[in-house]
Amino acid sequence: LGRLGRYVVRRVLGHGGMGVVFAADDPHLGRPVALKCMLPEVAKRPVSRGRFLREGRAAAGIASDHIVPIFDICDDPAVPFL
Repeated sequence: LGRLGRYVVRRVLGHGGMGVVFAADDPHLGRPVALKCMLPEVAKRPVSRGRFLREGRAAAGIASDHIVPIFDICDDPAVPFL
């Protein structure tokens, strides 16, 4: 599908009202990852964008077998993603 930051996007895993989740590869670490991305029209709203980035920072601070670890938070001007 293309690239998002350093990641090579492979396919869509799911989508919702605020965003889409992609299966991707991280060529730097040599492993598959999932990218949670905001929809561009939602990312234009500062309140939604702030909430999304706060969610990422909060999740990154939690270490649990029941929560997906966050490896990167990118505040890309067009499409922020975790």
